[in-house]
Amino acid sequence: MNYLKKITFTICFAAGICHAQQKNTDANYSFSGLIDQKIPVELTVSVSKDVVLGNIRYVKTKEKKPIKIIGTLDSGNHYHLEEFEYDGNISGIIDAVLKNGKLEGTWSSTKSDTVYPMALDVQTKVNPKPEIFSPSDHFEGTYTYQYGEDGYQGSITIKKIKGQMYSYDIGSVTRAPGRNIADASGEVMIKNNQFTIEINKSCSFLATFYNGLLSITPVPSDQSRDCEFGLNATLEGTFLKVK
Repeated sequence: MNYLKKITFTICFAAGICHAQQKNTDANYSFSGLIDQKIPVELTVSVSKDVVLGNIRYVKTKEKKPIKIIGTLDSGNHYHLEEFEYDGNISGIIDAVLKNGKLEGTWSSTKSDTVYPMALDVQTKVNPKPEIFSPSDHFEGTYTYQYGEDGYQGSITIKKIKGQMYSYDIGSVTRAPGRNIADASGEVMIKNNQFTIEINKSCSFLATFYNGLLSITPVPSDQSRDCEFGLNATLEGTFLKVK
């Protein structure tokens, strides 16, 4: 996944988090159809403002296990969805538009530059169970993401100290082969499901907890931004809680 698309997805996702934490789902959909005109899939999603959560199943696989979907809704009908495996690896990316009962667009692999057409139909007789959008209060754990073996990768470990005080240790790298590093650690107070990672006066990040997720976005600054990381390296990302 390229740097610009990764950043755009994270910003859009974070923009919807506070709204999603405050209310229930706006819509729930069940889709079925084909990727590359031959791979049958079933997709269920819940939407709350700009945030999308759900699952996708590849129905011809042996176990037909659901893969977690995390994404955003833009301009009312454009869906950017990412497939998160249980270990935080993002295996596929969907970019599609919902119009006239059809979700049409592309599916791309993070392991290669492969892009396939995708066409799914809304299943009007199916009522999927709504996803939970509210975060829990058990913040400690390990959160991670990885865009395939060669893509951007990041991980953060959070440990409880006492009361609302926690420690964090975060690191991320850019794409292979010339990986650059961004990292930070410290102690913070988590309040209203959020905390701030301050690198210096011109560079800080807001971490927002979500249901099984942690979204980290840059805090706007009036100063010229210098995070003292490697080229294109960032703490920004959407991290899946893996343990």
